Amino acid sequence: MPLIHLGVSHRSVRSAELAALSARADGLAAELVAAQSVVRGAVLLATCNRFELYMDATEFHTAVDGARILIKALADPDLSHIDPALSVSVGDGAVEHLFKVGCGLDSMVVGEHEIAGQVRQALSDNDATASPVLRRLFQAALTTSKAVASRTTLGSAGRSLASVGLDLIAERFGSLGGRNVLLQGTGAYAGVVVAELTKRDAAHIRVHSGTGRAAAFAQTHPPVVPVPASELLASLRWADVVVCCSGTSTRQLTVDLLSEARRDRPGPLPILDLALAGDVPPDVDQLADVVLIDLDEVALNAPSERAAAVSAALSIVDKGVATFQHTEGGRQADPAVTAMRAYVSSIIEAEIQSAERRHSPETAEAVARSLRRVSNALLHTPSVRAAELARTGELDDYRNALHTLFGIDVEASQ
Repeated sequence: MPLIHLGVSHRSVRSAELAALSARADGLAAELVAAQSVVRGAVLLATCNRFELYMDATEFHTAVDGARILIKALADPDLSHIDPALSVSVGDGAVEHLFKVGCGLDSMVVGEHEIAGQVRQALSDNDATASPVLRRLFQAALTTSKAVASRTTLGSAGRSLASVGLDLIAERFGSLGGRNVLLQGTGAYAGVVVAELTKRDAAHIRVHSGTGRAAAFAQTHPPVVPVPASELLASLRWADVVVCCSGTSTRQLTVDLLSEARRDRPGPLPILDLALAGDVPPDVDQLADVVLIDLDEVALNAPSERAAAVSAALSIVDKGVATFQHTEGGRQADPAVTAMRAYVSSIIEAEIQSAERRHSPETAEAVARSLRRVSNALLHTPSVRAAELARTGELDDYRNALHTLFGIDVEASQ
């Protein structure tokens, strides 16, 4: 199967490096498809956990080499270590990898809830470059993800990055109940954070957005209160906790701003930075009364999941991969089956037209129903057999038989 996965994840590079790569990758899939004639489709999945290209290609080495060149161009000069860190899988391996990703089995926090939405969004964002087989692959991965969520306890055993990060704050600085929380940004995790804070009885939640989306976000997430840019400093002074969820690479919280905000404010200010690109600069560590918890620290403190839940999820993934491969293998027979049905249909339609000329409309209609019923019955077994031969790599024998017996020529599907 010409499906290829190429990418890096949190297992091999830091979150900030994934963010930098993602910020430079606009149009990467389209550029790859345009530059490489062997690549029939491409989908980029870029999240805080991974930067991965999924390709539908006719030639493995040419496709991988072409994709590597484009990614290396994105990475150079400051991320030159990305290229040797790229991992590759093909066929069954690529399918299995995406299925595990979609279920949250390959996330920083195993079983996280957000990844399925990110997989769905990646397919939508790359709709123009996703080939039919890639669309089927991503849809099958999402179907398997739903099965894992409904038939295992992985979802309850696993927790989101937001949940783990807020747990770290509670462990180190006390309960979030009754605390004032400032939400910086309205990116992918913002809604999850609000739900978690509400569950933990936070007293008040304010939201600031450098892109001007705070008011719209607050309207759909009561009781959040929007904060205009002019009140950001005052809100930082007011806050007991800050959670960053920006979807942009523009850093709003500078060292100088935080230093001014904490002046004469007793106690440390914990900041949970869930932004992919990082909303807080690393040199914030120089501030004695500000404690930063970033994505990498969240990953280090993510809990191990229950073995039984993971095992059950892996079993569902295995079945999902097998089903996908079984179905896709049979699809290689589609051109042959279509050609055979068209050949038989042309004969049947000629007989129906002859009956219409020689008999009454009622009789001709009865003849047409009978002929179509018989043809469908006769074609069923050859169609099923074609799919079986396609899965076992013996479809050429079927094509040769069609040519020998009926003079039907079928080109091999790519």
